[in-house]
Amino acid sequence: MAVQLVISDALNRRVGQFEPARFRVFQAAAVDVVKGRARGRLAHTSAFSGRQIFVLEHQGFSLYYSQNPKHPGPVVFEEFLSKGEEDLVLDLFAEGPD
Repeated sequence: MAVQLVISDALNRRVGQFEPARFRVFQAAAVDVVKGRARGRLAHTSAFSGRQIFVLEHQGFSLYYSQNPKHPGPVVFEEFLSKGEEDLVLDLFAEGPD
């Protein structure tokens, strides 16, 4: 079975700047998702597109990825944040209910 993977623009700009240890954790988490060895917890479902965003916590980092269960397509790796980065993003860009 072919799997299509996409890395979001926001994450793609930062992956090359990851320290080697962080990059290895990112790779391990991404491979676990792709191979079906790990599945994140459902964090959000878009009311518009039906796309589901999952969060997989792995070695002190959170890998955010999305899929659309109704229309098979790419797994999109959205973001990869440490706990401190996650808290900062949530504080700066707090969203209200959909």
